[in-house]
Amino acid sequence: MMNTIDLAYFEVNEHGRLLSGNRRFCRMFGFEPSELPWHYVTDLYRYTSDWERFRRDTESASFNARMKNRRGRSFDCCIVREIYQNDDGEVIFRNTVHKLGEGRGVLPQTVPLSVVFVTKCSDCGAQIRVGTAPETRLRTLCNECAAKAFPETYYTKTAQV
Repeated sequence: MMNTIDLAYFEVNEHGRLLSGNRRFCRMFGFEPSELPWHYVTDLYRYTSDWERFRRDTESASFNARMKNRRGRSFDCCIVREIYQNDDGEVIFRNTVHKLGEGRGVLPQTVPLSVVFVTKCSDCGAQIRVGTAPETRLRTLCNECAAKAFPETYYTKTAQV
């Protein structure tokens, strides 16, 4: 098994037991290399139905799935696999894992990025979220400072909402 820094590789048998993985794979999922033989690939999939679909689909070489690391954090990835038989006749899946949105040749993120504009409160300096870039240049008060400075207006406004 190649040990490249850029790509995460792992091998799994047809029953789902992890056979081996490189350092990048171990780092991505939070395992030590010596722990791999004790785990199943279903420990890595967020949804176990994805493993069953991946195992039974012999026509496609790539597969998008939601994976999770040891701490339970999930992420979308693309798995490219190669199926082969070893000398004992066992079916082995050799897989390459790409987190979506990382590196070249990987599908871009499907979630559009959003922009958040933040300005400082003129009185206390706390950060305030604003809607547009021009609003960042205006003199703005946070809710607490506005309630102190203009109680009659602030509380009337919140009562009307």
